Amino acid sequence: MASDHAISQSEIRDLTARFTDAVNRRAPKELADLFTENGEWHVPGVPAATGREAISAILHGLLKNFERLIQLTHSGHVDVAGDKATATWYITENAEDADGNAFAFTGVYTDNLVRTEEGWRFASRSFAFLQRAKPGSPTRWYPHPRAESA
Repeated sequence: MASDHAISQSEIRDLTARFTDAVNRRAPKELADLFTENGEWHVPGVPAATGREAISAILHGLLKNFERLIQLTHSGHVDVAGDKATATWYITENAEDADGNAFAFTGVYTDNLVRTEEGWRFASRSFAFLQRAKPGSPTRWYPHPRAESA
């Protein structure tokens, strides 16, 4: 029989997969429902969004910039402590705007999660770029937000 810890990790992994699915299907309300009522979403270059309505509006605004967009979630890890958890996930996105300009980046999400009556939800989700590129242009690289000093 699976432990509560293992079940929680599995549920959080599913929540994260649902986030990526909502982005790819361009479903702002579904994405917002993955957060707590007062959840926060932090994306570079955009004011922080607090609450489901604001989170939905931010995704809607971001998607207006791109005719095509695909997000892929790669490796990650989850640390559960009772009804709270933290997680780190690495993602890539490839996009194209209405003028056919291509964009690509790699980044990392750092999450704080809580178990609610609805199940696990993001209390806060913060994104940081690790690399950005416009295909055909020089790539721009960023340090990991939790990197140890060299």
